[in-house]
Amino acid sequence: MTIDEAAAAGGEGASRTFAAPIPAALLDAPLEFILVDHVRQRSLCAAFRRFTRQGYVDRAEADAVVTYLRHDVDLHYRDEEEDLFPSLLRRVPPEDDLEATLARLVANHRQSRTMIEAIIAVLAKRAGPGPIRLGPAARKLLLAYAASEHHHLAVENGIVLAIARVRLTRGDLTAISATMKGRHGVGA
Repeated sequence: MTIDEAAAAGGEGASRTFAAPIPAALLDAPLEFILVDHVRQRSLCAAFRRFTRQGYVDRAEADAVVTYLRHDVDLHYRDEEEDLFPSLLRRVPPEDDLEATLARLVANHRQSRTMIEAIIAVLAKRAGPGPIRLGPAARKLLLAYAASEHHHLAVENGIVLAIARVRLTRGDLTAISATMKGRHGVGA
């Protein structure tokens, strides 16, 4: 999936975009990889809003969400927290005033991890082929996660990635790419 394909598929109707893997070749352009991952996360949020409107989640879709939340989201957070954010902090001048923003984003990741565990508990609670009915508390949880994630992604896309494109060097991007490849199990 390229960034253009991901953006085109990221609307309300493309609720399974989050489950589509990002081509490993995109790890050569780590900022684009992260941006495509953000499109996938927005797709997940669209799916969560749809689930709350319909009041249930199909078993196969619930399984896809659980797999995504257990594997892909943690990798994404690690890509940012272990590579992107530290690289940025080494490069930004004080006037960019990015340290507080990045600390807030890391704190948001911690809060999201807690919400993700609760979402997984809701979606994985019942085995079998039938849909999972969502009660009021589950709907509230999914909507809260989607709202929080949308705000979080706006900051990352509008501030962090914009500054990264200006401040990170080719060497920084090569180093980020190499460690992300290792984390994602792709040969350098």
